[in-house]
Amino acid sequence: MAIGNVAEIERRFDQSQNDLVLQTSDFSLQGLKDMVDNQIIDLAPKYQRRERWEVERQSELIESFLLNVPVPPIYLAEEEYGVYSIIDGKQRITAVSDYLNNVFSLKGLEEFPELNGARFRELPRTLQNALRVRPYLRVITLLKQSHPRLKYEVFIRLNRGGIQLNNQEIRNVAFRGPLNDAIYDAADNKLLKSALKIDGPKSAAYQQMQDAEYVLRFLTLNGTWEKFSGSLSKSMDAFMLEHSNARGKDLEDLILPFERSMARTARLWGDTAFQRWDGQKWRRQALAGLYDAEMIAAALLTDVQVATVSARRPDVLEATKALFAQSEFEEAVRLGTNTPSRIRSRIEQTYGMLLSLA
Repeated sequence: MAIGNVAEIERRFDQSQNDLVLQTSDFSLQGLKDMVDNQIIDLAPKYQRRERWEVERQSELIESFLLNVPVPPIYLAEEEYGVYSIIDGKQRITAVSDYLNNVFSLKGLEEFPELNGARFRELPRTLQNALRVRPYLRVITLLKQSHPRLKYEVFIRLNRGGIQLNNQEIRNVAFRGPLNDAIYDAADNKLLKSALKIDGPKSAAYQQMQDAEYVLRFLTLNGTWEKFSGSLSKSMDAFMLEHSNARGKDLEDLILPFERSMARTARLWGDTAFQRWDGQKWRRQALAGLYDAEMIAAALLTDVQVATVSARRPDVLEATKALFAQSEFEEAVRLGTNTPSRIRSRIEQTYGMLLSLA
């Protein structure tokens, strides 16, 4: 097999070796606990929403240490000198820290059933000492000078096993910074939470960070939808990478269009925003494709047009129903919704509908 452009392949290989700076260490459980206690390892990053392991699973990990069973390595990212976030292994470090701090009692042990119900302080002294110093966890750290793009790639590859994290959960860790914080603040929006059926921290859409992803969808497409091409998910990643450290007015200029468009959408569609008309009723389930169409179309209107059209909300709703009677629009908001042609089609049709009422 002939391999083309060997020089370019070698250049990218060399760059990856330089851009990803790793440090490998072995830590005792006591050492990891001390790092958590001293907030050197951040166990509660902002906006983390996944619930922790049940006690039985935490106990199973502790029993693995007692049995000297190998445990997968922990991956950390150096956020600033002396402060680390967890790329992979948060639940393991949490279990270690919590048990050594006597937060929970062992439960469901099979090889050491006699220890069920025991907190760390209640273990025989020999077992306490052994757990503190004998088991070592391999810790691989991506140092601060590593390129953010590669940090994100590491996170994706590590999380293909175990509990599958979605893209937004990965972005939340890989692109920590002012923009990420602003996105989660903006997601605390009454209309958006209602559309996604978020009524508390246990709501599925909340735990899966769909609200934040909806904000990022708009930020990515706003101003670029006409020339958008390729993968929406990758474009969202690229947007985060480019703007993750935006501050001050630059950050305000990124977020303000979302807030303005969300307010406009509420005026135009009310509580039926982002919902599909099925021919008889509005379906109480947000469609991401319809969200794109209504949010971008609302953003394109002038203030005068918004005032005129919002005063005709019954007409807006009837015209939206008419859009759903067209197969082209129905397909554009429901099937293959992230393809460039369908993104443009649904936005153009929705914008045209609003203009016809202005």
